Amino acid sequence: MYTHTWTYQVTHPGRTIVEVALTSVNSVDDDDGTFARFGVSQVVSDSGVENFGDDGPPVVARDGVTSVSVRMFVVNSFARGRVSRNFW
Repeated sequence: MYTHTWTYQVTHPGRTIVEVALTSVNSVDDDDGTFARFGVSQVVSDSGVENFGDDGPPVVARDGVTSVSVRMFVVNSFARGRVSRNFW
């Protein structure tokens, strides 16, 4: 089991949309126990601090975001994902 969290600082004062997606999940040893999850784990914005935990949504849109954290959780696998951040 492996968990990694990335945190991004945002300086744009307007609206922010963050989207995450798993792009690849491969078994370490061809076992059936392969599992991966990727989601937004925390957003700090004009709405306050929102903690989503390990089962966070793949897309979040908020005004006045100052930071966003995303978390990938994998079991018995290698995983790859992408993070898209859009501002306006």
